[in-house]
Amino acid sequence: KQWYQRRVAITAGIFLNVASDTIHIAKLSQQLDAVSSVEFHKHLTLQSFSTSEIGNHIQGLTESWRGDFGVMSFLYSIVLTRGIENIVSDIGIMGDPSLVDNTFGHGNQSLLNLILTGAATPNVFDYTRSIDGMDLVGVTQKTDIGFLTLLEALRYCKVGDFLKCPEYPIWIIGSESHLSLLFSAERSLCVSEKSPFKIARAAFDTFDCEGNGFIPVTDLPNVLEKLDMVSEEEYVEFMKDRLDPDSTGIILFPAFIEEFVPGAWEKQDEAFQNKQFVVQHYNGLRQSNSDKKVTYRLGAAAIYMEYNQVMEASTAPTSLLRVLRTKWPTIEIDWQSQPSIS
Repeated sequence: KQWYQRRVAITAGIFLNVASDTIHIAKLSQQLDAVSSVEFHKHLTLQSFSTSEIGNHIQGLTESWRGDFGVMSFLYSIVLTRGIENIVSDIGIMGDPSLVDNTFGHGNQSLLNLILTGAATPNVFDYTRSIDGMDLVGVTQKTDIGFLTLLEALRYCKVGDFLKCPEYPIWIIGSESHLSLLFSAERSLCVSEKSPFKIARAAFDTFDCEGNGFIPVTDLPNVLEKLDMVSEEEYVEFMKDRLDPDSTGIILFPAFIEEFVPGAWEKQDEAFQNKQFVVQHYNGLRQSNSDKKVTYRLGAAAIYMEYNQVMEASTAPTSLLRVLRTKWPTIEIDWQSQPSIS
């Protein structure tokens, strides 16, 4: 019952995040069997509610979306509530306006962000980053449901804290080909402590837009200013020489963090160290659910205190573990039945 109430609350929250004042709900006027695209759209109806009214209707809508063509009706509702013009503006000139991955057919990052955050931005980092004079908008606030991706383990992107530490311990997992789901009843997994390490990391990452682990020395005064630290020219020049003794023109993150937050690297995420909890994974592909029954894979997870090279996300033995180590670098999971995200 508690999970059901939470699901209804999350669904209502999705629409409240997307809506400005009016929520548009698309649903079929009658039950349909196998049907063509033309027939589907012929029987699609639209209802509109104010944001204050949606709470009274969301339970019935949630049930209707579990039926045939429910996903399509839900998708239309989200897109129409946000508005086409707003979605195009959210995506910007750098994003893919189709909202659907051309190769695998699942929703792309803009569509996923629209559902999770209320805006169809194509980026997963926190706040806004400036690259070559162009402002790229990321995620601007904490979400109800989180997102972790194999692309981060492969160093193609870096997911921000807003998606890694959602309101509820539920994460959409992105793989090479589709999306699956990981969740837990352990609410403390969502705690995002603003430790000195994370504050320094966020400031550094603002200027390390591609996640390379370094910044140009010319950006050092900007990072120091963002951290409200001394940024006078004489001090900055001294620190440039100290952090870049070989005059390579770059400052590495480990050197930066050890200088300004000594010992913080080892102390990051102390609240989770030696913590044990239960997780469940759901993969919607047919081969992961025998006899047409929804199957959840149960796992006993532990986050250990000591970190070693064997625990590198890029070298983890399974794709799912590689993804999870982008959030918890020292996590290990003993699965009752080994899940797959492929």
